[in-house]
Amino acid sequence: MEHSRRNTERGRRLLLPLQLVAGIACLGISTAIAGSVFVLHLGVHAVLSGSMRPAYQPGAAVITKPVSVHKLRPGMVVLFVPPGEHVEFAHRITSVVSSSADPIITTKGDANRAPDAWHARLDSATIPQVVGTVPWLGNLMARLASVRLVIITGGGLCAAIFGALLIVHPRRRTSASSIDRTIRR
Repeated sequence: MEHSRRNTERGRRLLLPLQLVAGIACLGISTAIAGSVFVLHLGVHAVLSGSMRPAYQPGAAVITKPVSVHKLRPGMVVLFVPPGEHVEFAHRITSVVSSSADPIITTKGDANRAPDAWHARLDSATIPQVVGTVPWLGNLMARLASVRLVIITGGGLCAAIFGALLIVHPRRRTSASSIDRTIRR
């Protein structure tokens, strides 16, 4: 019985450093993701339709980075709100008509047979260009409705797991009197 108690105590002593490392890793990963989104001005947007298949599947998320509207070229995939719409579209640019003020782009979804019917006038200095994709993240984002909430939820979940592990397996301090009793036996 004494042998199994020592093994249990040794296991608990080994488990705490692992819990600490896991908690620090979760916090570090969450901080790195949040930092890259805010410092690098990256955007994360859910893909809601199949108009850009096979490149971007519904339920995925696209990662965007701002690009000057004067650097736009055919073939680039950008995120914008088309005339008469209220939601953002991520479509491939088919043509750019530059003017000194506001360029006008025409676009097409990769899975669509015909180009989009609109001509979008870009009245801001930058537009989000798609630079990557993360499968399935868009489904989660659609449910949570906010990138910041995803980051906060992820960090909070890591902290909650770490805290729960510390509560379930607290580190027991050995008092001097219990050490004395063990030595006297």
